[in-house]
Amino acid sequence: MTGRVSGDFYQSNRLNLPGEAPRVWRVYRESWVVDTPQVVWSDSRVVISGTVRYWKGTFPATTVKIEVAWGSGRAMGPAAVIFEAEGADRRLFTCDRTSNSFRELSLEVAVCESVNTPPILPQYHVASHPNRPSDLTPRGMGFEAAYAEAGIQVTIRPDRRIVDDSAPEFVSWTSAELHDALETYYSRANAGGPQWDMWGILATRFETPSVGGIMFDTSAESGGAGQGPERQGFAIFRSHLWFDNLKNAPPTNAAEAEAARQFLYTWVHEAGHAFNFLHSWDKNRPDALSWMNYDWRYDNRNGAGKFWSRFRFRFDDEELIHLRHGDRSAVIMGGDPWGSEGNMLTSPAAACHQFAPGAMVQAEGDMPLEVLLKSKAYFDFLEPVQIELRLRNLLSGYPLAIDTNLDPDYGAISVFIRRPDGRVVQFSPVTCKLAPPAIKKLKYGAEDDGKGFDRHSVLLSLAYGSSGFYFDHPGQYLVRVTYQGPGDLLCPSNILHIRIGTPIDRDHDRLAQDFLRPEVGLNLAFDGSGSPRLKKGLDVLRETAHRYEDEMLGAKAASVVANAAARPFFQVVQNDAGTWAMGRART
Repeated sequence: MTGRVSGDFYQSNRLNLPGEAPRVWRVYRESWVVDTPQVVWSDSRVVISGTVRYWKGTFPATTVKIEVAWGSGRAMGPAAVIFEAEGADRRLFTCDRTSNSFRELSLEVAVCESVNTPPILPQYHVASHPNRPSDLTPRGMGFEAAYAEAGIQVTIRPDRRIVDDSAPEFVSWTSAELHDALETYYSRANAGGPQWDMWGILATRFETPSVGGIMFDTSAESGGAGQGPERQGFAIFRSHLWFDNLKNAPPTNAAEAEAARQFLYTWVHEAGHAFNFLHSWDKNRPDALSWMNYDWRYDNRNGAGKFWSRFRFRFDDEELIHLRHGDRSAVIMGGDPWGSEGNMLTSPAAACHQFAPGAMVQAEGDMPLEVLLKSKAYFDFLEPVQIELRLRNLLSGYPLAIDTNLDPDYGAISVFIRRPDGRVVQFSPVTCKLAPPAIKKLKYGAEDDGKGFDRHSVLLSLAYGSSGFYFDHPGQYLVRVTYQGPGDLLCPSNILHIRIGTPIDRDHDRLAQDFLRPEVGLNLAFDGSGSPRLKKGLDVLRETAHRYEDEMLGAKAASVVANAAARPFFQVVQNDAGTWAMGRART
């Protein structure tokens, strides 16, 4: 129990038309929560009261009293809910009991033909593997049961669609193809507005083979590419080595049990991102025994095998508060952007990564690892910002293991950007990928003989993420990264100063109107896309490359266009026989 009570306000509407049945609808207005309610029980009723906290806006001090009565057999009647605010009249609502759950979700599942063999959905008995808590309650658990224990009723739609992925050239999925598949294939993709609906696809493999699951965030429909709704879809890659021993039968050994357990974990974890969950370490809870942690990250801090020996197949308490009592728009699919969960004990407005530079991680003493950001100091207006991130071993005579999955998508690094207006925002990538660490051991520099084995570098493309363009105004920007590595290793980078120039003429200023659009941003994030839904964005980049061929803006635009042309792009399409299949897109 989380010890809270919460609710949502809706405005009810009714329209009477001559000769027709009345049209009745409701509009969501806002959410509220009581953090420390007083509960008084009696033989015939329970009364819950406390101080109301609203998630958004400014309200007078408000209290609520909730009274639920029951008759013979403890059958509950409706709840009488009374709000009293300073300087306002009492408001009384009568609420009927409708469910045992806090939220209700509909999941639509698609399956690629190449992996359309049982099991499609996860099913695991928590006592199957010997590495588990000794007092763990024995029970079978699937996707629905995992969320039911968290207070979420999940209904998996029976009309499962099969995607024919037998095209000979099609080998693996890209993030761009997953986005396009959701927009084309998901029956609720363009239903409009936030909704308690989610889409999951069981696919073969991702273009990066180490990725076992992914939540893809940004929509490419609803008025233009990338303009909501968000947090709708996730994919599980059945051909990942994690699932080599997955059987459509109760496990007969530890390897089969481990595969079944990982299959369930991956489904629940990726769907958790769609509920707006960050990873545990991103919330400063690296030791959380939660679906949203990584077993290997926990074990690096607490000892080998400790995560599964302690994990009770649940979300942690703060996540349960978010699921059950969080602001509706921060939880529901298509609501607030991914990453706005933050610390849900405060309002989302305070949790959206609005940190002052001094509040970021500060290092004292000698760090074992240098985390260095480098780039040119000046970028032209609209020029996509790319920054080099370098990790270098500083430990004398000792090799240091690092995780080389350094794209923000994998969660090992967090990128903070202070904008010219003083706001500090955290870069939120378009996708979130689940993969085991790609470990590399760095030598110590003095023993390196100048060969560079003491360091590892990647290029970060930070122009566009799930919250839009991050460098869209002229002025001075500060960028900093924190790296969370194996073990209890948290290291901040230097603070990088970048200046974005002002438009040099009216043509550049006019270009911004076409350039700063989600369909352009998604092409930048995907390093080019052949999706017909993103064609307008690719056309803008093609025109930019032509008009500004002598500038870095034009050169970077040309690189994205070239990548889109060089890579085949597959799209889920419906053929004449009504079958959904992967086919080459023409753009």
